[in-house]
Amino acid sequence: VLHVLTGFLGAGKTTFLRRWLDFLHGRERYTGVIQNEFGKVALDAALMKGDTVVEALDEGCVCCSLADSLRPGLERIIAAMPAEQFVLETTGLANPANVMAALNGLRDLVAPGLVITVADALLVWLKVYDFDQLVSLPPGLENAGIRHAQLRKADVIIVNKSDMLSSAELEALISRLRALNGKALVLAAQYGNIAFAELDAWIDAHGETRLPSHAPHILPMGQKDVTHAEEGYIARIVTFEQPVSQAGLEQLLRRAGPGLCRAKGIIPIEGKGICIVQYAASRLEITPAPGEMPVGLTLIGTNPAI
Repeated sequence: VLHVLTGFLGAGKTTFLRRWLDFLHGRERYTGVIQNEFGKVALDAALMKGDTVVEALDEGCVCCSLADSLRPGLERIIAAMPAEQFVLETTGLANPANVMAALNGLRDLVAPGLVITVADALLVWLKVYDFDQLVSLPPGLENAGIRHAQLRKADVIIVNKSDMLSSAELEALISRLRALNGKALVLAAQYGNIAFAELDAWIDAHGETRLPSHAPHILPMGQKDVTHAEEGYIARIVTFEQPVSQAGLEQLLRRAGPGLCRAKGIIPIEGKGICIVQYAASRLEITPAPGEMPVGLTLIGTNPAI
């Protein structure tokens, strides 16, 4: 079985995946991972090091330019790891409808499983997702088409960073998500942690034919599924020959403009050494990365200036 893990840039997919793998492997249900990143910096694969066997498909989006790479990637990881299931962690710009369509041609290798979408609770609450305009989204509306597609196609929605909201706000948000996708299981998470036993029981109770992601996907004539290219997303990589100050890094992120959605990488920081840099939803995190080699910083967004 191959599960698809999706969610917009910076929602916390890799953090959730690491927690889920801990749960699964603790029960000797070994799971392999295929990771797809939009850009050349394979940070997520580096963060997964030692947790499981990871096959990295980089420099493109698996629902678009890398669809043909899925088969050889699957064949490699199946040969490398006798696992009972695999998880495809897509780039934050992937439309899961396109990914599920690609999996139909791989049924000789795997059976398509769940679509699990990780959503940033604070961003959803601040209406980056415009729930009132689900059918026809005007250009420039926070590039919401991909975000909506990820929520609508989900079998399971993980509302991550739920601690950023009050209890009443979280309850209202979950109600709105259930109104948007009434067939999905909605679970609140903090730092990627959920009641994994509840997810386990839900998976056991839902056969392939009952999963929302497996429903026939037919669009009206003349329409097609939205892609990140149509929404104008691009990726740029910045390398640093010398350590950069934190102030210099913050200035670089500001200079990228309001279209910057995500920045991540492993770079040298003055006074801190080699560090993992994570930027999403206007929040910057810098953590030490001893033993890692700097690989640069990937900037992802809709502003051509980046």
